[in-house]
Parts: sequence; C-alpha cells; structure tokens
Amino acid sequence: MNRPLPNGLHFGITDEAYHGDPAERPSLSSTLARLILDRSPLHAWTAHPRLNPNWEPKDSKTFDIGRAAHRAVLGAGGDYVAIPTELLASNGAASTKAAKEWIAEAREAGLTPLKAEEVDQIGAMRDRVHQRLDEMGIVLDPARSEATAVAEIYGCPVRARFDNLPEPAAEPVYDFKTTTDACPDHCMRAVMNYGYDVQAAHYLDTLEGATGEDRRFRFIFQEKEAPFEVCVVELHPDAMAMARKKIARSREIWARCIESGHWPGYPAGVHMVDLPAWFHERWLERESAEGEYRRTYGHDILDQSRRWQSPDNFAAE
Repeated sequence: MNRPLPNGLHFGITDEAYHGDPAERPSLSSTLARLILDRSPLHAWTAHPRLNPNWEPKDSKTFDIGRAAHRAVLGAGGDYVAIPTELLASNGAASTKAAKEWIAEAREAGLTPLKAEEVDQIGAMRDRVHQRLDEMGIVLDPARSEATAVAEIYGCPVRARFDNLPEPAAEPVYDFKTTTDACPDHCMRAVMNYGYDVQAAHYLDTLEGATGEDRRFRFIFQEKEAPFEVCVVELHPDAMAMARKKIARSREIWARCIESGHWPGYPAGVHMVDLPAWFHERWLERESAEGEYRRTYGHDILDQSRRWQSPDNFAAE
C-alpha cells in the first residue's frame, strides 16, 4: 500500500488507490455505510479491501456504460475504447477468442472496453447532459472532478470521492448517476431503493470533516437511452436530516467494530417475518373475484380454464 493520505481534500487520486482505501486506518465509505445499514457489519467487512484478506476487485459489463459515461461527462478522461469490429462474432457479440483476449488486455491497461455503438452512445450522453446543464447554469469543472476527501468524525475514519466539487464553497456537490428513467418520481424511488440519501449525507459530513465546508448536495440523473434526458435532484432538508441520523449510526457501528475487531452478521435466532398488508389484500381481492365468478356462472373459474384447454377444443378442422 502507498503512503496513507492525511485528512483533507485531495485531487489526482486514482480509482484503484481510492477503492483500496488510502486513509491511515480502515475507513468508512458511502457503499460500506449502506451495507452496514441494509445488511450487516460483516457484509461491510467482506467488502473492504484492507480488512478482508480474500477481497478481490470486481469488473462487470453491467457497469461499463455508467463508468464510461461518468468519465466523459465529468471530463475526467476518456479511458474507454471501442472493441475492433473485426474481432466481434457475426452477430456482433464479443464472444470470439480474439475479442475476449483484446478485452482482457484493455481492462488490464485500465481501459473500459465498449462496442463502437456504445462509444457513440457515450458521446451522445455527454453532449446532452452538457446542453441541459448549460441551460440550468450548472458548470462542471473537469479540474474539480473526482476529488477525494479523508477525515475523522468522532473517532470514525471516513472517506468519500466526489464526482464534481465546484471551487466556490457556496456551490453544491454534484454526483452523476445513469439510469433507465430520469423522471423525478423515478429518481425519488432510486434514492429510496439504493440509499442515495445516505450517500449524500455521508459525502457532506465527510467534506465538512475534511475542509470545514458546509455544502448542499445534488444528483444529476441521466437516462442511458435516447433522448438521454437529464434530471437534477436535491433532497428536501427533512430527508437530509433523517439521512444524517442514518449515517451517524453507521459511523458509530463502524468505529465500534474497528475497535473491537468483531463484525457481526445477521442476528442469531429464528426471525418471525410478517408480510405487508397489500400482499394479503391482493390475494383477498383474487379470492373475492373468483367467488363472484362462481356465483354468476355456477362453476369455478378453474373449470372454465380446463374446458378451454381441453384437447377437444384443438381438434383439427
């Protein structure tokens, strides 16, 4: 491991160095905080490269478009490359031996391999998001992209990596997300489903711990398919207040686990699990509808299905 980073704000830190945890002590990231809250401390330990001796980085084709779009939109480098068309199979798949070898070499060189049409897609996404942000008066300075903050909050070492951190301290922090649907309602559901509120609170607390700056946080959601529409989202102060309660709890758990060396998983014992009311109501509605069918037609709906599927109904004319 390289020399650990002191507390503060740093630029030019590679993805590998950040995800390997450049802090002096094993630090809490947004991803690890959400694992603690949604699953268990043991899951966070397993995902930490300095705690889990068997940890290995994961590369997934699923994230390639998002990763490349991040770099293009933020102006942090075009570290993606098109797979030569002649290496692809006749159906356009990257399934040939030559294509697989080329992709492996590209990844080894730190490049994200994409098909030519995906490279064009990234360019269209970049142009659209810059157009929309210009209309809103939002400027993403490439020199302020991918900033790393390291801090300690009440004895808990923390780190965060900001997609874009405008230089005026009065400006919000920006985080870029790719999605299938960027309408405001869908963005709200994404915040709830993926714990983005916790991410926002963690980033702001870490930034304040590293620099003393008290900022706001905004998400830039962009669709991955045409028209590549964009939605900028800022969470309501009430939502942020609740998120800060969550992140404070995750820091407390992380600090205790680091100190004790004990990383519990799920609570032991048999868990009594109840199901939500809507789940039961859906069955009761079906049961009621089938009862109404029997009263109306004098037989069960299943009998009608059997008659409809009878071989006699499929006899050759």
